[in-house]
Amino acid sequence: MENKAKDKNGVNATLDSGNTVSQTKYQQNGLTVVSNDNFVVPRDESGNIALEEGGTNPLLIIEPMTTKITTISMLKVLDTRFQYFKFPATTRVIDDTAVVLDLDLDLTTDITPTEDITYARYKPENNQRIQRGNPTAGEDIRPSGIEISDVADGIPQTNINKYYVTKEVKSAGIDLRFRIKIQHRFDSATAPKSTAYFFISKNGPNTYGERKNYLGPFVGSSPRYPEFGFIGQYEIQNTFIDVEIPNSNFEAGDYFGITAFSGAEENNAFHTILAEQTYWVITDASKNVDLWNQEIK
Repeated sequence: MENKAKDKNGVNATLDSGNTVSQTKYQQNGLTVVSNDNFVVPRDESGNIALEEGGTNPLLIIEPMTTKITTISMLKVLDTRFQYFKFPATTRVIDDTAVVLDLDLDLTTDITPTEDITYARYKPENNQRIQRGNPTAGEDIRPSGIEISDVADGIPQTNINKYYVTKEVKSAGIDLRFRIKIQHRFDSATAPKSTAYFFISKNGPNTYGERKNYLGPFVGSSPRYPEFGFIGQYEIQNTFIDVEIPNSNFEAGDYFGITAFSGAEENNAFHTILAEQTYWVITDASKNVDLWNQEIK
């Protein structure tokens, strides 16, 4: 007696009375035969095999999976793999020309901003009195230098209280721009007013004698006294200077300073320069920069 069954792929197979597959091609191709005949293997409505506990049940044959490793499909895979790689392995030289590039690549970047050879910002260290001008007969008043030695920013001072012209500045053809603010107060217990005058001086190996009258005088303005250079009793006054000095007007080794003289300098009447509100900024005149040498956009 033969029973009809289907394999996994729905192909009809023939089972003999001993529940073995009569057509060996299914087994050779790695196919598992599953019976759908309830007389051979009883099943419930969901297709599950129904077994009776303590009763007589049909013999279940489970085909071992180890037989599948010798199937044609596996052999085809192995055969295909060895068509592309065979033992022993050999090498074939395509091009024996070697190009060696000796590249010394240093990817380390150390970018240092270019130092400005011109820029400096100076200020006084302390408040100071302005000396009184006292000319001798037949001579102009010779102003005295003021202390402005604190280097707030930029290049240091070579000569104390002065801006030194280096050979690099001269050879580069740089014109200088001076921006100066001097804040001073007239401290007086008696005199109602006085005068104060400020100058830019220049000196150097070939310029001696020009110190007293290079540029100036510069003065502030008084709301109480309109006369040139006057300041009232206990009045605080700002003097602003903004000038450009062409490169042709100085040589390497020259130095500039700020000088001043006043009309009164005694214990009960004197002029005081206020250090914290006083500065001298030197920049390259061709650059559009602020008082801290930052580019103005």
